[in-house]
Amino acid sequence: MATAVIVKNNGRKPVKLTGAILNHFKFKKRDGTSIKGLRSCSYCTHPPLPSPFQVLSPSEAMKYEENPAWFSFGYEPEKKPGVWSVQDVPITVLKNKLSRVYTAPPEERRKHFYNTAPSKYETIDQGRELFFRIIKIGFEDIYVSSPGSLSRKFGNEGYFICTGSASMLVPVLVNPGEEWRAAQVIEHDNL
Repeated sequence: MATAVIVKNNGRKPVKLTGAILNHFKFKKRDGTSIKGLRSCSYCTHPPLPSPFQVLSPSEAMKYEENPAWFSFGYEPEKKPGVWSVQDVPITVLKNKLSRVYTAPPEERRKHFYNTAPSKYETIDQGRELFFRIIKIGFEDIYVSSPGSLSRKFGNEGYFICTGSASMLVPVLVNPGEEWRAAQVIEHDNL
């Protein structure tokens, strides 16, 4: 499945854009939910962009949640918004609540060479033994959100996460007469 965005600036002034192509994936159970492919990537805690279609509001996404069990493989406590960290585990377990943007920090982007977020990563549903590969094109950021225990307010029929390609921290600048193109592809071996 592919989604593309084409923005052409027909105006006389530059336009700054922030946005995302976000997807909600349903999982069989909370314990088997994770993402693979973000190791060594910089990230910061960040609320989701406000939207009339949001499942969790920015304030709900940023609210403190209970501590995880004693042994939670892959668990990393959330930092304060704006504090940068590097993903140091190969698999990000999404059992607990988090709201993150994976990308190069804005000050790093001023350098001639810097590490960017990967162009692809995978969601993993261990309960159903399914994975989906997400490929970003033209976007700098990856947004990942997990509701943690707040998922109970939507019933007990499984678990969900929100993730996708984004331009959230540094807006895309489209000058007059220019065009910006971006896309996101979701792949699965059975699709």
